[in-house]
Parts: sequence; C-alpha cells; structure tokens
Amino acid sequence: MIQIRTNDEAVDAKYMIEQACIKISPLYLFINEQQIEAIDQRSFELTVEWGRLIIYIWDDERSSSWRVRACEIKSSGVDLLATNGPGGPGRESVLISLREGLNRQVDEPDLKQKRENYAESLREAIKRKFRLATMVRATTGPVRQQGVPGRYARILMKQKGEKIMVMGVCGDEAQADIDSVIAAGLIWIGNTKNKPVRLVFCLPQGRSQTAIERLSLIDLSHLKARLECYEYDQEKSELTPVVPLSQGELLNRHPYDLEWPGDNLSSAIWRSRILSLAPDLIEVRPRTGSDGEGFFIHGLEFARRAGNLGTIKFGIAGQTGPSMPILTEASFKDLERLVGSIGRFRCAGSPDRRHPFYRLRAEAWLESLLRRDIHSIDLALDERYVYSQIPTWRAEERYVIDLLTARQESDGSHRLVVIEIKAVEDLQLPLQGLDYWLRIEQARIRNEFERRGLFRGIRLADKPPLLYLVAPRLRFHRSFETVSGCISSQIELFRVGINTNWREGVKVHSVDRCDSAIIKQL
Repeated sequence: MIQIRTNDEAVDAKYMIEQACIKISPLYLFINEQQIEAIDQRSFELTVEWGRLIIYIWDDERSSSWRVRACEIKSSGVDLLATNGPGGPGRESVLISLREGLNRQVDEPDLKQKRENYAESLREAIKRKFRLATMVRATTGPVRQQGVPGRYARILMKQKGEKIMVMGVCGDEAQADIDSVIAAGLIWIGNTKNKPVRLVFCLPQGRSQTAIERLSLIDLSHLKARLECYEYDQEKSELTPVVPLSQGELLNRHPYDLEWPGDNLSSAIWRSRILSLAPDLIEVRPRTGSDGEGFFIHGLEFARRAGNLGTIKFGIAGQTGPSMPILTEASFKDLERLVGSIGRFRCAGSPDRRHPFYRLRAEAWLESLLRRDIHSIDLALDERYVYSQIPTWRAEERYVIDLLTARQESDGSHRLVVIEIKAVEDLQLPLQGLDYWLRIEQARIRNEFERRGLFRGIRLADKPPLLYLVAPRLRFHRSFETVSGCISSQIELFRVGINTNWREGVKVHSVDRCDSAIIKQL
C-alpha cells in the first residue's frame, strides 16, 4: 500500500482514488472484507484537511468519517487502510474497500467468469454476423487513458476500409452498468482516429430499454460514424437487430409510471412548529418513493414522516444516536437543539468544516441553494416555479430529476427547463440529463403539467424543454464534451459551470451550448 503521511501525498492519493472510483459502477463498500452495501458517487466524499486524507461515507441509516493512512489502487477498485476519525496512530486500523462486484471470494470471480464467457460467446456471434469482416482484436480489459471500464466486451473489425467497433454488455451486470454502456461506447469511438467507423452496441434482451432510448437521441454524424444496435441472446447465441425509435415514436410511446407529488402533508400543528425553529432555513419536501415528507436544512434531512402515519421521527443517521426518536412534546426540545446545531455548522461560515453536518450531502446542499435562488444560474428562470424531484419513475433503477423550472420567452410564454446537478465528476451526467429530459418532454406532450396544476398561471411554450447540466466548473468529467457532443442537436443542452466555493453563494462562471462535440459560447 502507498503510505499517506504528508499533505502532498494526501492530495495525490485523493486524486487517484477519485479517478479509480469514477470508472466503477456500482461501487460496493466493504469494511474488513465484510460487504456493507452498494453506494454511489454521492454517498462518499474525500477531503484533505490539515494534511490528512479523510473519507466521509453516509446513507439513510449511517454516516461515518475515517482518516486514510494508506491506499492501494486495484483493477476492481481501491483498498484504504484507515482509522475512525482523525485520531492518532494508536487507533485500531480497518480495511475499507470501494470496489465493483460483490463478495471478493465468491461473487467477483463468478461475475468475472461470466464476463469472459459472454465476451467469447459474443465474439463468435459477431464473426457469423459480419462474415466478410476481418477480426483485429477482442478484449474486455479497461482503457484507462480513455476512461472506458473493463466490464464491457469490445471487438474491433475491419471491412472494406471501414472500422467496425462492437461493444457488448453481459446480462448479468447491474442495470446501471447496462445503461452506462452507451457513454462508454461514445468515449471509445470519440478517441478513435481514421474514420469512417461503424459503432455497434450489443445489449441483453429484456434489459435494454434505457440504452435504446438514449441511442434514439444520439447523433454521430459529426464523427462520420453510424450506429447499429442488436439485442444479444447469449443462450441461443442470436443477434436481433434493434432499430432506434424515431423522435415521434420515442416521445409518444407510453412512459414509465410517473409519480407526481400530492398534498399528503403532516399534522399542521407539528409542521408549523418545526418550521418555526428556523423559518429561513427549513424546507419541507415530499420524500422520494413514499407518501411521506421530509424536513431539510441545506439539503440535509433532519426529520421525516413516512407513509400516511402522523408520526414524525427526527435525527441524522449515524450522528444523533442509534435510532430515530419519535417527535413528542417531551422530545421537542431535543429537536430544537438539533436544528440549532445544524444551522450553526451547516453554513458557509461554519466554525468546523470537518463537522459531519457541514460535509454530508454536498450535492443536496447545492440543489437547495439553487432552489432558493434559481436566478443565480439564469435570470430568465421563473423563481415562482422551481420543482424538485418531480416527477419520478420506477424501473430496475430509480432516478430522480433534480430541478424542473421554466424560462420566460420573448413572447411572454415560458419554456420548461430540466436542471441536473452534480457536485462531483460523473461520466453519466449528460446521458442521465437526457433521460430526465425525455420524461419531461413525454409529460409535456400529454399536457400532464396543466392537468396536475403545475406551473399554474403561466403559459408553457409548445417547445421541448431546455436541459441545463450544472456542476463546479472544475468537476465536469474529462469526457463530458465527447459524450454531450453526441446528443442530438434537437435537444438544447447547456453546460453551466459554477464556482467551486458554491457554499458561500452560487456564481456562474460559464454557460456553454453543447452541440455536436463543438462547445460554443452562449
């Protein structure tokens, strides 16, 4: 393992760990070889504080911080030798691992073998499909300099002066990895010279809906390349052509079951009393995937009501005790003290920036700032209509729209704007934004917003939504331009780069139009 003893070593290790984790999805957390859970990029954060490398890990049930004393980068992820909190060297060390797959001894070799079997089977099927093509190479290893992960099968062939690049994904992968194959393929072809090229995707049967929808809104004409798509039945070794949907078919097909917010609010008395504790800070929002609601300060949930019950529980997972107490007259003082503590530490002028209340849920904090001041990214956005996490939908993976608002047009109408927010680098940002854009456009075509009483009092323009992708300007993934440039020009997509110290107030440094791999200044 690489020892981390100085500030420079901590900075270098932080960069290496972040880059390694970006390429892996889903990530699984292990502590001393015991699998804890699957996590995503928003569930942990690395920071260098006083020459020490600290990792914060959290979810709805727990949160913790660890000082990283040594690290090792592996093909499957990273191993960290850490002590709980920033204490001295006498503390007992634990092994924290962030890596792909499940249990190292059982599941990872099994998945690795399945990938190898899939790659071999696909190679034979591709040979039969492209009989006149010459096989150049076939591999499943990662292309680290390009950021292409190793979980996908890649086959390169040549036929009459044309390159045929085949990328396939095994049906045993997580749904998020199947969906992510499109971005990996776009990066692969974007770094390829000597066009023309044919990019071929091979997707598992029955699990390819999101990938096919994304392909329907991808345009590679600027790369002098063309797309083909197949569903591959590994058991029968059969490739079935898939024709991407036309724009009309895509936008008018039946969408996922959307979930819209309702007026299912908690007791008016409790609600008003909680809000009175910090009326300028506390937000009340529907909880994703439930009938309940949550109470938040700068995106950090401190109280919640689940389902139709009037019972409210409060606390911060892993920080305020092993269980969430129920709010009663007797416990209200405890809630009051908690709100006061959060307000003290979770602010730009926090007296302790290492405090969990400051570090937790950075992306949610950024979202809450934009909700309260949407003009900080565009003065033409209507501050009266800023909706969060609306609507949501269910599939094998659950996605959430960050913000939905409207921008005033010159004719007095308002155009819908989908805003996707990231606080850290994320390769999938453009395509996740594309997924959200599609759901909103489907709902707009069906007049869902008018029917459900949203955007009441304004006239929505008969135009597709705009798509804003917002992140600190230095935290866009290095392949952002490659991937976003392949999105169809019918989608008006903008990259909004904000200041890195956004907790002190959001300021926009750049707004760029993304169009066919050419970033033009707006």
